[in-house]
Amino acid sequence: MDTDLDTLLIALYVELTDRILPARQIRPQPGPGRPAEVTDAELVCLVVAQVLLRFNNERHWLRAAPALVGHLFPHLLSQSEYNRRLRAAGELMEAALRRLAARTPSTAELLRLMDGTPVPCGASRQTAHRSDLAGWAGYGFDKSHHRFYWGAELMLLCAPDGAVTGFGLVNPKLVKEREAALLMFAEPKNRPWPGTLDVCDKGFAGADFAAELAEWGITIVRPARKDEPDDLSFPDD
Repeated sequence: MDTDLDTLLIALYVELTDRILPARQIRPQPGPGRPAEVTDAELVCLVVAQVLLRFNNERHWLRAAPALVGHLFPHLLSQSEYNRRLRAAGELMEAALRRLAARTPSTAELLRLMDGTPVPCGASRQTAHRSDLAGWAGYGFDKSHHRFYWGAELMLLCAPDGAVTGFGLVNPKLVKEREAALLMFAEPKNRPWPGTLDVCDKGFAGADFAAELAEWGITIVRPARKDEPDDLSFPDD
């Protein structure tokens, strides 16, 4: 086991129990029956460990967790309970992730990388009709792989080292990339400091789009289109 991961999980657990949960007033109310053996703070730490150890499958993760992090967590969850608890902990997960990002040194830099990525949620017509994601997900086109998909579009704003500082999820059929970016920045918690340079690709080209971001103090930096000089895409020195 990596001792650095141990240190991160312990520090995150302390932050959750001492600061994040009390500050956001999202401490769960006790219900009937025995108290949960795995607290919400422990649940978030387990999820962070799962991501950092690159387990994409919950079943595989819960099978491997006792050997990898069992010394930190005296109790673990079944797959069904883990999935149910995780679905209900979205607000807490976001609070924890944003707190971690805010304490990453690179997030103090006035530079961000922005792009959208497809999140396929199904591969059959039956899934598209029966899924609870209907309305949230839609048909979009994945330019990287030159294929259509049914799912959502994830817009990400990252620090130079990859730390995520802003994000938004939209229906790709209803919301285009530039609109998704504006919706993301409309949330103050997603916006970087005024004076930030936002590096993006040519898909975000547009004077109106650049002007709207400029109102928040964000300057777009992107490759030039074929019909414009290269230096028009960069701010003046």
